[in-house]
Amino acid sequence: MFPSGQDPYDPDGARDGGGVPPRGMPDFGAHLDALRPDAPLPRKVALVRVLMFVGGACGLAMSALFLMGLSVPSETMAEAMRQQADAAGEENAEFFADVDAVRAMMVAMAAITGVYGLLSTLLAARISRRTVGVFWGVVLFQAAAGALLLWNLFAGDFFAIVPLGFAATMVAHMFSRGARAHYGLL
Repeated sequence: MFPSGQDPYDPDGARDGGGVPPRGMPDFGAHLDALRPDAPLPRKVALVRVLMFVGGACGLAMSALFLMGLSVPSETMAEAMRQQADAAGEENAEFFADVDAVRAMMVAMAAITGVYGLLSTLLAARISRRTVGVFWGVVLFQAAAGALLLWNLFAGDFFAIVPLGFAATMVAHMFSRGARAHYGLL
């Protein structure tokens, strides 16, 4: 039999690592391991990184779609809007947009989704660097996105609940103990 605390696979005690920690001591090993310079990215931070890459790609793709819509000639867009106005008139609905207003909205939406996609992709690429600036950059970016989505939710866009849930989850994951330890914010 092996004495208490001795590794059964190291009978002569020549291996490094000491023994089993004494009973009654709290296990700080997992959080202290996160402070090592070569520590791997915690799972929650890795999930945030993947979600930010996906969100960034979606934002850039939506921006490209809005820009493609701007390439449609004004006459074609006016004809399509007349057809929509006729269809809305048959159902006693009011259609009140002109070509210039639609183009201005498309430019604004292309800019908003493009900036979101670019920032999300940039932060996701830098999230593996263990700086406090990256940590707070991700937290503030997701908090701002969540605030905008919450405003949209209160304005009546009920589909904003899904990305709002993702933004809230990412902020919560960044404030988890393992993530804070990884960035040295215990």
